[in-house]
Amino acid sequence: MTTNSIALNRTLFLEDNLPVLRGLDSDSIDLIATDPPFNKGVRDFEGTTKAGDNISYKDVWNWDDDVHTDWTNALQGEHPSLYNVIHHTNAAAGDDMGAFLCWMGVRVLEMWRILKPTGSIYLHCDPTASHYLKAMMDSIFGRRHFRNELIWKRHSGRSSSRQFGRVHDTILFYSKSSDYTWNVQHLPQDEEYLKRSYRHEDERGRFSIDNLTAPGTSGGESGNPWRGIDPTTRGNHWRTPTKGGMNDFIVENDLIPGWPDEYPNVHARLDALDEAGLIFWPAKRGGMPRLKRYLESSTGPGVEDVITDIKRLEANSKERTGYPSQKPLALYKRMIEASSNPGDMVLDPFAGCATTCVAAEQLGRQWIGIDIQEKAGGVILERLQNEVINGSMAWNDIVRVLTEAPERTDDGKPVAPELVVTSQKKNAPRIPVREVREQLIVRDGQRCQGCGWESHQPDYLQVDHKKPKSLQGKDEMPNYTLLCDPCNRKKSNKLSLAELRLARVDEGWMNMDWWEEEGKWD
Repeated sequence: MTTNSIALNRTLFLEDNLPVLRGLDSDSIDLIATDPPFNKGVRDFEGTTKAGDNISYKDVWNWDDDVHTDWTNALQGEHPSLYNVIHHTNAAAGDDMGAFLCWMGVRVLEMWRILKPTGSIYLHCDPTASHYLKAMMDSIFGRRHFRNELIWKRHSGRSSSRQFGRVHDTILFYSKSSDYTWNVQHLPQDEEYLKRSYRHEDERGRFSIDNLTAPGTSGGESGNPWRGIDPTTRGNHWRTPTKGGMNDFIVENDLIPGWPDEYPNVHARLDALDEAGLIFWPAKRGGMPRLKRYLESSTGPGVEDVITDIKRLEANSKERTGYPSQKPLALYKRMIEASSNPGDMVLDPFAGCATTCVAAEQLGRQWIGIDIQEKAGGVILERLQNEVINGSMAWNDIVRVLTEAPERTDDGKPVAPELVVTSQKKNAPRIPVREVREQLIVRDGQRCQGCGWESHQPDYLQVDHKKPKSLQGKDEMPNYTLLCDPCNRKKSNKLSLAELRLARVDEGWMNMDWWEEEGKWD
């Protein structure tokens, strides 16, 4: 029985992720955090779970086995920028990388569709394919929505005799729009720093003494003397906390009622701070007053885009499931906390051993996982049982495990509809482009009709007009032909097929044997 796309919390789909992604409603997911295959050129990654089950997945791709013709047809017309990235990657890096990028591209298009406007995606990869995947992500999400390239140092001290040691993975962080969910993350305070800086203590706790002034003089009230002390003589002006950690500490603990809005000028705020016992006065008469900055108000340094504080899982780690390429929970918790809120829906289309799902559950988020490996279901349920609830209840009763894609409940419009062209007969059914290509190959052969280049990959040939629309060409079969990418670009929407061929002769790019033998001329 097909499940609709509503209320899929705690759902695991054991199915190819593409039909599942296509079955989810648009704008329904808050965050995608996923660790897909990397196209490392290894046929299989293998591992053994704690239950003794063998887990493996492929990590090398080819056009014949992994890419459907209708994908390239649809991308060519509906997503030309993505098609061009795939096409040029194939030329630059080989068939396996081109096929991998096409296989990923059709899936990431669906991920973009199902993300809410405030949503984000974290795509885990490594240097094998990260630069190609970034170009793919730019073409789908837009370069302006690229947020970070996170570098996670997963190894230490790895050396090589012929190159620098490879010690990191890459995580590409994109948002769907400029209005995206973001929660600032902080690292823990350094213990030595805390001992050195927070040396004072009163009934409110440990505190450091901080400035009540800022550099530069002021002609306004902040530059005037207060309690007989003139900050201008020291090249400063008065400044009080009206935002940030200490401001929040005052407000949350109601240390000064109405702070800071009811104290419109700096001297009034200084008086209120002093009355509340938040100013430290030195023993020496006439010394500069300082602000008591309490440890409770302090946060550690902000998390940066080079992650070195989260280590890889060791062989004896309690998190270990035996699943190949497993990542630490702490890494995915950081992404989930930064880009979602409690109750939000988190998706992992390559769920594997459920690191994203477990992290989301522990952080109070809803979640959906997808994995094509049937045995992954047992790994995920066992892990949820052990790491989230410590065996206190049966996860089988509240986690749905489904083997069919959901059914959309929105308008159902696909992100990359199948391309169609008009038949030459009036009111005849429209013909999918893949069928048009097949008919043209039967009619003209598997070669570019512009320069005569013969292609061994029919998908490289693009369907185009003999006579472009700008010259009153029609969308019908007699006016269609097959061109290689350079000829299609050269022809654009300005040249006829005959003009393109003459241009190729002048440029020396024409296969003259084919030209003379076939007598090609329009």
